[in-house]
Amino acid sequence: MKSAFDKGYLEIDFPVAGLDSVPRLLLRSARLFFTNLQFVATATLAVFLPAKFALQLVCYVFDLPTGGLAMYLLLDASDLVFGSLVVPAVIYGLVGRFRSGRLPPLGESLSWGRRQWGKTLWNKFKVEVTVTLYGALLLVPGLVKMVRLVFTDPIVAIEGDRESDVLGRSREIGLGHGWHIFFVLLPVMAAELAGSYLVLGAFHGPADSRILIAAVDSLLSVGGQWATIVTLLLYLGLTGQATSRRSA
Repeated sequence: MKSAFDKGYLEIDFPVAGLDSVPRLLLRSARLFFTNLQFVATATLAVFLPAKFALQLVCYVFDLPTGGLAMYLLLDASDLVFGSLVVPAVIYGLVGRFRSGRLPPLGESLSWGRRQWGKTLWNKFKVEVTVTLYGALLLVPGLVKMVRLVFTDPIVAIEGDRESDVLGRSREIGLGHGWHIFFVLLPVMAAELAGSYLVLGAFHGPADSRILIAAVDSLLSVGGQWATIVTLLLYLGLTGQATSRRSA
């Protein structure tokens, strides 16, 4: 795996399962999440816990209300920034396990996350802007864009330096599979929505709710890595399917 740092991308040189039915893919993603929970939680909390507590400390110093729109936007922006480091790290670790049966060291995975951080953040930002703009027009166009651009994270984490047009590559991978992707993402979106309500509930807690917000938000970020695993399995299934067709 260390050669990936020199090449700038991850080799998918192991057998890849084809595209599963929606229930089977969700079940497989849940199994993969829980069997690797220690790694996923450690990688996520190593970044999110100190960052979220530091953010709340800054908000406390500047007396920013916990229940305002500004706080919600800050939390959302921080998820984007810190998630752009964690997601490629988690994908690096899981790809390493797919290849060798063993997880690479946490530090190595986080180093890959740092390497891909800027590119991941920039492309995540473009996706957020695109989906928000289309969603502001009508709900359906926003959902369509979200489905088409869902592979941004695994593309950056795996294809790395080999791919410059990340959003275009995501549209290419998902072409013709929109409904399948949408139904896989439905429970993921529902879980993320429920998590958002939990964080919002912490806004109206006791005087020490800033600590509660940071802790709850960090723990929910661990659960949010389920979405990373779902999109990784979708990516591997669709790209593996395309590779098999070309080989045939």
